[in-house]
Amino acid sequence: MELIDILRPLGRWWWLVLIPTIIALIASLPSVPTSLRPPHTYGATIRFSAAAPPTAMNELAAANDNLARSGTYEDTAYVPWLASEYLVVNLPQWVTSSRFANAVSEELAKQGFNIDAKDVQAAFNADGARSIFVVYYGWDNEPELEAIINASIVVLQTRTSEVFPQLATEPAMIIPLDDIHIVSTAPSITARLRPFIQVLIGLLAGIGLAYLAAYLDNYIHNKHDLETLELSVLGEIPSSPK
Repeated sequence: MELIDILRPLGRWWWLVLIPTIIALIASLPSVPTSLRPPHTYGATIRFSAAAPPTAMNELAAANDNLARSGTYEDTAYVPWLASEYLVVNLPQWVTSSRFANAVSEELAKQGFNIDAKDVQAAFNADGARSIFVVYYGWDNEPELEAIINASIVVLQTRTSEVFPQLATEPAMIIPLDDIHIVSTAPSITARLRPFIQVLIGLLAGIGLAYLAAYLDNYIHNKHDLETLELSVLGEIPSSPK
């Protein structure tokens, strides 16, 4: 089989190639400017240690309870670390919640930054392991991002009692382990090439449709179709006069 025979279905069913390609092109047009000129964004990552401090009420109860194992390894080491792990497991859920965003927005207003809580909520992502939890920050303005980070630290250190009943009498002890270090971030290569990849997928889909149509086509269009069936062609009558 010659190359021209392989390409012949594309010429015959060219409109099947164009349809998905054009659809993909139209769908990807809105994201082309962003891909050519991606927005400038900034990010930061801060690790925190967290612990639920013992309250005076708990200490008094332990001192007056003959069965309390005050001073043992479990009381002085294991239980505080275990409580810390339980706290860290739940802190990321709070950091990504609307109440945390509202609290940060209120703190920002005190600093002179008027940023809506719904916008602020998108700036946070968090995760935790053992007694350390991590907050990931992302924003499109560097000074505002620094203010958001500082406001979030204040909220973390002062307002845990508002959302965790276990800490109703005293807020958790939360200490940042990293200094604020803001870096410029860029979208991934895949994100920047997404519109062009969509068009390429549309083109490949169209080529596939053309070959599928050629495979399912039972009509004889020219002598090449007869030769494909291994039938001898005795002569050819032109469809139009020369």
